[in-house]
Amino acid sequence: MPKSLPIEADKTELGACHYKISVKVPAERVTEEFDHAYKSASRGMKIPGFRPGKAPATVLRQLLGDGIQEHAAEHLFEHTSGDALGVVGLRNEVLRMLDFDSSQYTVEDGVALEFEFEVETMPQIDLPEWSDIDVEPAETEASDEQIQEALDGLGHNHAKFDEVEDGSVDEELLAEIDLLYELDGEAGPEAKELKFGLGSPLYGADPDKYDEALRGTQAGSEFELDVEFNEGFSKEEWVGKSGVAKIKVLKVLKQRPATKDELCESLGLESPEILDERLVARIAADNSQRERERQAHEILATIVNLHPFELPARMIEEEAAATTKSNKERMIQQGATEEQAEEEAAKHEEQMVEDAEKRLKHWFILRKVGAEMKVRVTSKDLDMAYRSISMQQQVDVKMVKSYYKEQNMVDNLRGEILESKVRSTIVDVVAKHREEKAVAPLES
Repeated sequence: MPKSLPIEADKTELGACHYKISVKVPAERVTEEFDHAYKSASRGMKIPGFRPGKAPATVLRQLLGDGIQEHAAEHLFEHTSGDALGVVGLRNEVLRMLDFDSSQYTVEDGVALEFEFEVETMPQIDLPEWSDIDVEPAETEASDEQIQEALDGLGHNHAKFDEVEDGSVDEELLAEIDLLYELDGEAGPEAKELKFGLGSPLYGADPDKYDEALRGTQAGSEFELDVEFNEGFSKEEWVGKSGVAKIKVLKVLKQRPATKDELCESLGLESPEILDERLVARIAADNSQRERERQAHEILATIVNLHPFELPARMIEEEAAATTKSNKERMIQQGATEEQAEEEAAKHEEQMVEDAEKRLKHWFILRKVGAEMKVRVTSKDLDMAYRSISMQQQVDVKMVKSYYKEQNMVDNLRGEILESKVRSTIVDVVAKHREEKAVAPLES
């Protein structure tokens, strides 16, 4: 294939990693690009008197008409902008082209063209020697406070209920009840030995009337409440009608955390000692994971401090804006008004920009390290991630794979896995150099 006619191009730095590219395309190159576009558009067409792909451009122009003009212009901009980046030495550095609007230019076959576009480029990152980075590791053994906190949490999660003789339901005591729904004297769904307290929602009943009826009841008490059978009720033919809920209080209970012995019984463990051992192991593993994450973050911060670099300002602004938008949406979902969310976001605007810049810098460093150390995401890594997600979501792993492919999320997952692997790699590398420096004086 013959080499395309050359173009002229210059770059002007507009800011950190931000350039304006000015391009001059001679008339002969414009014609050449138009000819390429015409032939591309006519590929597969049968034109009388010519072999496939051999019809001259003049014939193709007449055959395809004015409708091909826009396609030819797009073809021209695509090819010449790529060539321009090569001329100015940025072909392999570009992250993205910014807001280029080709419609502002008039493009005519055989007429020289000048146009401009802007690009953002990769930041220039210089990695230090790993031996220059020293991150002191912290203790990861389970502390007495962590063990007690874990026991307390397990105790509340496996709560026990003690019967209170002669007790009555209040803010601290619950009721164990039997519940029966009725409609015009016809018995409907029922449930046995439910545990309810004040403020617990009873399907179909007014919350205030429910609390009023339950408060002060004792074992053996019985009462009824008016209820509405709304959409989703188990007896579809009752939906939209009014009935009653018949409630019988069986016991009054006091909730308390499970003891160690009760936890062992619930968890199928032989002794409290085994429970302690498992808690200690789990806490130590969690501590170790958090410590590795802390070290990775500190290593990245150290790299930025040792060899500072700049990022495109617009990229930082967009990252901060996306985070702010997400935070505002979350606040509104939690009950805040739009005005309250806006006010809260305004308070943290500077911090959002600072955090965005930090995240992006760490992201670029991780990818630079990953490329230099040849860290790869394998099919085994992906399979492990799919299995982990399926366990967390309690769905079949095949469904997870299918969902990620259908939603075009596989590349995002690969990126997350790669980042995790690189973080782990830099922690191990820094630890290795720290150990070597500690051994060196002993050997000497």
